[in-house]
Amino acid sequence: MRLRMNNEYRPYIVYAKRRETPTVVELSLEPQDGVRPDFIPGQFVNISLPEVGPEAKSYTIASTPLDELIVVAVREAGDFSQALCGRKVGEEVLLSEPLGYFYPEDAQTPRVFVAGGIGVMPFVSIARAGSGASTILLYSNRAAHDVPFHAMLSELERENKNFSVKHFITRENSPLHGAVNGRIGPEHLARALQDYPEGNFFLCGSIIFVRDMRLVLKDLFVPEERIYTESFF
Repeated sequence: MRLRMNNEYRPYIVYAKRRETPTVVELSLEPQDGVRPDFIPGQFVNISLPEVGPEAKSYTIASTPLDELIVVAVREAGDFSQALCGRKVGEEVLLSEPLGYFYPEDAQTPRVFVAGGIGVMPFVSIARAGSGASTILLYSNRAAHDVPFHAMLSELERENKNFSVKHFITRENSPLHGAVNGRIGPEHLARALQDYPEGNFFLCGSIIFVRDMRLVLKDLFVPEERIYTESFF
């Protein structure tokens, strides 16, 4: 998603960068004035690169409110994302204030997170922030070597008995233990609904991915008020 730039943008400095997968770069961003805005895990920021053009692009925050920096993960796809990934430590980017309403509203209701690729980002922040709510993440990627934040999610799964991850690898026979070779299908969402009959479903990924998952949930008679969606181009 791209949005027009306005004068609410503030300068941030690239504090650190790290290659998370062959196609994903993690950027840690420090506000130039030293004042990091508050945010709710699951929210995003719009990032502007004036030399690329007048439009900004949205990226979900991967860090938590207890962290000092704003961390985003960027998949190198398209001119804007490639330019952002090309930023060096010490260089400047412009960020909006945190935005969005894609997050659980309470800490008790069970959650079923359904993510496609880089769409996992809001769930990374939410899971890292911690909660007592029972949560399962159904996580789809094309290849096992290109799963963003696999190590972090595995660690969270070991540390939190209420959090579990099920990987789906769509374009190869996966070496990941317990992974499904194929897409997230109606049978997997039906099983999640059976395990979490009162749970809320959060869907994040490409427009097509989110559309398809939502249609399956509607066919399973999941009430509209229990389905939350966020998608990107």
